[in-house]
Amino acid sequence: MTEERDLKQNPYGVSDFNDFRESNLYYVDKTRYIRDIEKKGKFLFFIRPRRFGKSLFLSTLEAYYDIATKDRFDYFFKGTDIHKNPTEKRNSYMILKLNFSRIDSGNTQVEEAFLENIKNAVGYFTRKYGAMLGIDVEKALHRFYSSKNSAAALIDAFLYYFMDQKQKIYVIIDEYDNFANTILATSGEQAFIDITHGEGFFRSFFNVLKSGTSDTDAPISRLFMTGVSPITLDDVTSGFNIATNISLDPDLNEMLGFNPGEVETMIEYYRQTGKIRHSTSELMEIMSRWYNHYRFSRDSDTEVFNTVQVLYFIQQYLIISKIPIDLIDRNARIDYNKLRHLIIVDNKGTPHTNGNFSKLQQIMETGQVITNIRAGFPILELIKPENFHSLLFYFGLLTIKGTSPTQQAVLSIPNEFVKRLFYDFIKDTYEDTKLFSMDMTRYSNLLEDFAISGKWEPFIVYIAGRMEASLGIRDLIDREKALQVFWNVYLGLNSLYIVYSEKELNQGFCDLVMAPMLLQYPAIRYSYLIELKYLKPPANETEIPQEKIQQLKEIAQQQLSRYSLDEKFQKTIGQTTLKKLVLIFCGNRMIYHDEC
Repeated sequence: MTEERDLKQNPYGVSDFNDFRESNLYYVDKTRYIRDIEKKGKFLFFIRPRRFGKSLFLSTLEAYYDIATKDRFDYFFKGTDIHKNPTEKRNSYMILKLNFSRIDSGNTQVEEAFLENIKNAVGYFTRKYGAMLGIDVEKALHRFYSSKNSAAALIDAFLYYFMDQKQKIYVIIDEYDNFANTILATSGEQAFIDITHGEGFFRSFFNVLKSGTSDTDAPISRLFMTGVSPITLDDVTSGFNIATNISLDPDLNEMLGFNPGEVETMIEYYRQTGKIRHSTSELMEIMSRWYNHYRFSRDSDTEVFNTVQVLYFIQQYLIISKIPIDLIDRNARIDYNKLRHLIIVDNKGTPHTNGNFSKLQQIMETGQVITNIRAGFPILELIKPENFHSLLFYFGLLTIKGTSPTQQAVLSIPNEFVKRLFYDFIKDTYEDTKLFSMDMTRYSNLLEDFAISGKWEPFIVYIAGRMEASLGIRDLIDREKALQVFWNVYLGLNSLYIVYSEKELNQGFCDLVMAPMLLQYPAIRYSYLIELKYLKPPANETEIPQEKIQQLKEIAQQQLSRYSLDEKFQKTIGQTTLKKLVLIFCGNRMIYHDEC
């Protein structure tokens, strides 16, 4: 058993590479990719979802290429892959690092906030390398700052000043699209267009930055830029069209995120503490279901885990010595406001869903979508289906499942974590647009009896009653698939079960399966199979033929009996009692419910 004092600490929330050495943190070595990206080109652009380790990787690049840390190369990289075989360019650049996530996009004076961010970065750079270059730092800073009322003018003066220096600059930009996308979400398309088009300050800044890479004696030799979406880059493309997008390259699929072997190794390491009491296979099964299955290239077969979610899970386990109850790190949840504008528009202050919301519902119905992944597109073309689907892919809400016969990407929801985000997102959209709402406190109380005492009827009747009472939801429940999506979402809001839709069981597909999360909640006593049947409302709803209801009931009972014999499913539910429910609907009204 590893001594507590020697144990490498869990690096949850840490994105500074220096901290990994100073604080003895557990490090998953990604340095082998430094050689790969160096060969890709001088000016690179890389997209990954939030919380995938982008900032840490940029910090690693900074430590590797910074001339100021040349004498600390062994300290930083001893024991890593790149230390065994470094490139010729290591520790040979001055690093200008820009982090746009620090910009207060809620500030009405956002242009001034952007300017201040650039001033801070330029000031830090000049003070850091001034002595090395033999320049008068204060005089140089005065030259940069004086009479400069825009970020473009400031960076232009800065780059011109360092043009004749023999030492070249490596520009690293973290979260290039963060504040611009927040403006898009909170202030709308026009505010976004104002900063990225024409004489917008963001566009002008990238125009000048480009000149620093292409003029004679250009001071910028290399650039690496990360973000979560391709929208902003495409909107300023005429101002910055030099960066090669390497986001979909198959050899970089695992550059961020953890592959299964890396997660297993981490679990085994912390098992040495004695605090992890479950087997590695048990924890891998849980984490794989919730955090795995991201693929970022059609030509790669390896799936990767969400970095921060894995670290969160292990951190929580080490604190409480058991599987955490809440498997979703609340800090890692996608900011819904950044997606709200994608599916909701305001018409004179009244929220309405747009065409993109129906695309979300279709994904929930079919479980996947076949599309071409776009490398970039302007905001004005977001309404196009493949652009919207591509954006969901870049955000990490969809991932590559395979390739169609026509070589399009087959995208699907990657894991339970993202599925729960979809559930919450659809629920919140229903509430925002006043289509449907539910008392979640009552829902939770009824759910407990549903799971512990097997009192399923009050829980099911409550959801069905709210569905029938809601005038807004009525037109959406117009077919069996739409009904199934609704119940999938609202049963999926629970914290005790994994809900599967159209799960294959014993050579059939059960509409809804509620499998208990027994490792977290061993007190659960009941599991459920639910079969939904749908009748299109007749002209006179009082004339629903009873023989048709009986026929649907008998079909559902036969299906459930067959599904319940599935051996793999029986092992999944352990010693819980299985209940088989038949629910029959006419439009949005439940007309029959019973246990068989």
